[in-house]
Amino acid sequence: MQKIINFLLTVLIIFNFLFVSVGAYLYPLASIDAVSIWFLKAKAFYLNNGHIPLHILKNNLYLNTHPQYPLLLPFVFYLLYTIFGGIHEEILAFLNPISYLLILIIVYKLLKRMQFTQTLTLLFTYIYSMFSPLLAQGGRKHSGDADIFIVFVNWLALFFSYEFLKTKKHKYFWILVSLIMISSQIKGEGLFLVSVLFFIPVSYKLKIFSVIVSFIPFLIWRFFIYYFQIPNDFYFIIPPLGEMVTRSFNIFYFTLREMIKINNWYIFWPVFFFLIIFIKSNNNFIKKFILPSLLLYCAFFFIFYLLLSVNPKIYVPSSIDRILLQLSPFYFLIFVHLVKNKMFT
Repeated sequence: MQKIINFLLTVLIIFNFLFVSVGAYLYPLASIDAVSIWFLKAKAFYLNNGHIPLHILKNNLYLNTHPQYPLLLPFVFYLLYTIFGGIHEEILAFLNPISYLLILIIVYKLLKRMQFTQTLTLLFTYIYSMFSPLLAQGGRKHSGDADIFIVFVNWLALFFSYEFLKTKKHKYFWILVSLIMISSQIKGEGLFLVSVLFFIPVSYKLKIFSVIVSFIPFLIWRFFIYYFQIPNDFYFIIPPLGEMVTRSFNIFYFTLREMIKINNWYIFWPVFFFLIIFIKSNNNFIKKFILPSLLLYCAFFFIFYLLLSVNPKIYVPSSIDRILLQLSPFYFLIFVHLVKNKMFT
């Protein structure tokens, strides 16, 4: 019976991969962010023979393309254009389904390393594969969006964090630091992955040094923006105290409103908070690493929304689903651990 269940779960996971792949084939240019930000800059690289397209980045007509965003992803797209011999977004659209599949493989591998049974590993991998924001980014009308790549990096970061905690081999620690540096060059908010370094069990000096090293690509890019006077389409402010209260309320309100969207998250969040409240965990990886890293990660996003020039009432509703998706490796590991403790031990 268990073999039949495992087979069915595997088939369902494969079906989801095919589902997002068909979406990438049918809707390769459906995402406005992909077209106006990532693909546009990739084309600019291609037409500029691989040189940084300053004429685009400094032109206020293209301010809605977020010129202050790092250029790693458009540059990778440009390299693929070069390999394919021309601008082919319909091919690049399949990077998202591939990333979707790789994410599920990492989820599977990590749960197996955490000594979940084969059936539970497949079950939780399937549950994660069904998250609507992940399916959307995997290719269902959000092909070319960058958030799935941050999700991929975040899962890798947790995988190598676990490997480091188990083996104490520092090569895994430096892979983790490298992933943070890469994440910061996908989108600026990718730097928030640095949260994990504050709770990794290494010496204080190494921890501080690794945090500084993680910031280097981000700081180089910020200096580049300053030196070449690349405009920012949003910036940071210090709102009055009264406005901070209103902003804080809006951040929590619109986040909660997203969490109760059945079409995006089903009943995941009510179940998650029920487990958090009523079940205690004695797992050190969860208690001393995953949970505090998640809380700090969330704090960074809260401060980001709080101090952003764009009012949270406008920006949070349009972006919080992808933020929750970026955070999903952390809270999903907490979820699977608590479910396992409650129902399967």
